Order: sequence, then C-alpha cells, then structure tokens
Amino acid sequence: MITRNQTKLIRRLKSRKRREEELAFLVEGVRLVEELLTSGWQIEFAVTAPVLSETARGCRLLEAIEAGGCSRAEVSDAELKQLADTDTPQGVLAVARRPRRRLAEFEPAARAALLVFDRLADPGNLGTLLRSAQALGVAWAVALHGTVDPWNPKAVRASAGSLFRIPVSQEPWPEVVAWLRGHDFTILCADPGGEAVGRTTGPLARFALVLGNEPSGLSGEVRRDCDALVAVRLPGGMDSLNVAIAGALLLDRLLAGSAS
Repeated sequence: MITRNQTKLIRRLKSRKRREEELAFLVEGVRLVEELLTSGWQIEFAVTAPVLSETARGCRLLEAIEAGGCSRAEVSDAELKQLADTDTPQGVLAVARRPRRRLAEFEPAARAALLVFDRLADPGNLGTLLRSAQALGVAWAVALHGTVDPWNPKAVRASAGSLFRIPVSQEPWPEVVAWLRGHDFTILCADPGGEAVGRTTGPLARFALVLGNEPSGLSGEVRRDCDALVAVRLPGGMDSLNVAIAGALLLDRLLAGSAS
C-alpha cells in the first residue's frame, strides 16, 4: 500500500520547483523503469499496479524491482492512473534521485562533442535530442538557464533512457563559455543562415553545438560568443526543420566529419 508521504512526493515532483528542491524526478513506463534499474541511479521507491503483471515483460520487471531491493508500493490500476503523468500508464512508475552535475567535473578526451540547449522550450524536443546525442556519441549536455527542465516527465519519456546515460548539467552561459574556451572547444551555433554542414566537413577535435529556442533562435549573449553559425542544407526546399531533427542531423554530420 502506498503511504500518504509517497503520494504527496509524487504529486510534488510534477512541479519543476519541487523537483529542484527534492533533487528527484518521476520515471514512468516499463521501458524507462527497466533503463533506470540498469543505470545504477538511486531509486527511492516504485509504484506498481495489477496491469503490469498482465505481460511477460511486466512480470520480469516486477521480479527485477524485487531483486534490486527497491521499495515497492502496490496500488490499483485506477489509483496509478491518478498518480501518473500519462493518460494510459503501463502499470509502473518510480521516484529516482538525480545527480547534481557541473561541467567543471568533466575531463574531455582529445576528441569530444558537447550539446548545449539555449532556452529550448519543448520538453519533448529536449528529450529527443538527448536520445540522439547519446546514440551519436556526445559526451555531455548543458541546459542553459531559461531552458525547459530536463527532468520534466515529458522530457524523461522522450529521452527513452538516454537521460540516465549522458551527463546533463544546468548552468549559466558565462560559466559554460569560460569552460569551453579554457578547454579549446569550438563553439558552433545552429542558425538557418549559417554555413551548411556536410559529411565532408573537416574534423574538429572538440566542439560544442548550441541549439536555440524553437521560435526565436539563439539568445544575443550566446550568438556573440559563437565561433561559427552552422545549418543543415535543405535541398528539398523547406524553410526550416524541427529543432530536434535539425540538431540530430547537425550532430551526425559534425561527428562524421570529426571521425574522418
């Protein structure tokens, strides 16, 4: 049975302010909880409902939760639906603790790529970009002040577990740019008017790709510090791409060039 304090915490974690206060966030769904269990991150407790045990995969997840020694509360399917962030919950959610990251901890390799979010507003875009970043080998991601919370439930779901794999810090641009300059990173900022990047682009030892706000683009302070503006060539005649798609294409081309 779930306790009143557990219920209150779950509800509190739907607020960014409360997530920051608690240094905790919600993880919902079979795949994400599976990823969480294998990540080694601290899990406060899990909440499960009968629907979870209706599939073989759900039964395996229940066994993994028990084997991992994670505290578990059982509720009805209706109760879980009231607690969940999605309309059709899959019978499981968990409360996890998140690490407090700072870019200053990072010791980059000779070749390294960073992804920087400049006031990105949509949590789905941010989560999707983290998924692409992890797949393509990005070493670190930074959410600048004014960016949507990476621990927003929608961002967590869109990341499909990549949030547990790629370090993400939240810090102000002046500190980030000072670190980048001090570690010989080239700062590339995505902009529709930038130079088109192809797979034959020359190799970059270290670079940071900055993606701006969906409707308004880069902030003035970030644009002033860019070493170059970059864009995706659009031979099909479209004016622009969704930031999650554009970011993934740019990373693919830049990293392919760096590996050549």
